[in-house]
Amino acid sequence: MRDKDIGGVMRAWRRHASHGSRPVPQTVLAHELGITQSQLSRIENGRHRIRDLDKLTHYARTLGVPAELLWFELDEPVPRLPVAEPLQLRNGAEIPAVTSVAEPGLSDSLLATLDEYVLADRLAGSRALLPIVTQQTRFIDHLQRTGQAGTRAELRGVQARFDEFLGWLHQDAGNLPDAARWTARAARLAQKTRDHHLLSYVRARQSSLAADADNGHAAVDLARSALGAAAELTHPQRAMALCQLARGHARLGNTDDCIRALDHAIHHARHPDNGSGNLACHCTTEYITMEAADCLIQLDRPAEAIDILEPRLPDWAPEDRRDLGRSLALLAVALARTDELDHALEVADHALAITAEIRSARIERELYRLIRQLHLLGGTDKAAELRTAVHNAL
Repeated sequence: MRDKDIGGVMRAWRRHASHGSRPVPQTVLAHELGITQSQLSRIENGRHRIRDLDKLTHYARTLGVPAELLWFELDEPVPRLPVAEPLQLRNGAEIPAVTSVAEPGLSDSLLATLDEYVLADRLAGSRALLPIVTQQTRFIDHLQRTGQAGTRAELRGVQARFDEFLGWLHQDAGNLPDAARWTARAARLAQKTRDHHLLSYVRARQSSLAADADNGHAAVDLARSALGAAAELTHPQRAMALCQLARGHARLGNTDDCIRALDHAIHHARHPDNGSGNLACHCTTEYITMEAADCLIQLDRPAEAIDILEPRLPDWAPEDRRDLGRSLALLAVALARTDELDHALEVADHALAITAEIRSARIERELYRLIRQLHLLGGTDKAAELRTAVHNAL
């Protein structure tokens, strides 16, 4: 700050330890600032010094720099409304003073809407919801930009929840770059709210994304960050973070660490819920079993994956058809790896029927893994038949 250089602030922000072991990419921050990556690079390197007060104010607000640390004044973006007195009507009645739009009713209403979106996603899949939730996040952005200071603070956590959910929708639709971008934005907002439970949840979601991208090191780092985000995490949140830690270790081939994390995850999932609200409520024993099977297949232990998957298949709730579909697809992969090709194809047909309806890229990914496995085992005709079926269905 002493250098009065916003570029140094940007560079320090990207490399802050709270973002994990790796810096936030310039492309991600540039998008949030509304500039190009090359512009950000020139600003950080001092080749382009920013002196325009409007730009300095915009960048400082986006980075969340406290006003007392800045070398310039932060003007209020919108004039504050005067404090209103109750209006006395001539008949003696009274209209209460106007209160901020950020009263709990607005946040509660938006979060109730989010709950409905989450249920719709579980029932019908992510793709149909993407344009709706994208528009909703823009609406909350608008409320943030145009509201008073109290409004912005009240809605920050709500915005983080919507951003994280939008990241999940992109992840399930197979768009990992956009999923990572929205989830990173949710993490930055969660940091600003100082809601450690929310930050832990978002870090675990970032770990899940890293595992889906087969980046084991990042998955492990982010899962550990999720576990360390708060001293008193709820049991479902610990179960979720430990589950993602296991997935990261599986991708690195760390068998003992993976199994240990899964055992701890199951222990926390079986523990009575202690007030986690909606965060990580999906992390049931069935969910961990599904992720454990993924880990065991990754570690070349397909028989064990079959042993834990099959007994749990009838336990999935009717609204969890996507996770049932992914479990079936994982079971089909494990069966193929134990040379039970006919049974694998029978199970795959059921998984395909679900993903044809829900259109989940995560189920589709496992079906294509099965196709590759069939090729490796010499079942070229069966692989071609399944590929055609997947293509026609999707």
